[in-house]
Amino acid sequence: MWEATMFGLSSPGPVVYWRPNGGQRHALWPPELPRAGQTRETVCGATITLTEPSEVDWFHPTCESCMV
Repeated sequence: MWEATMFGLSSPGPVVYWRPNGGQRHALWPPELPRAGQTRETVCGATITLTEPSEVDWFHPTCESCMV
């Protein structure tokens, strides 16, 4: 397992997972790895059903609320 460090704080894994959905990239809380078919709550509070993203989907803009 790797450790992420930022501003002197550390985490034993990813801080969030990013997944495109509905024309934006949203952040999802760990520890559960995002998989297509799951219904998850995003950091911004939206409930989305995950799909298998295409290469183009990753070019969608980032959700401003999730980025904060």
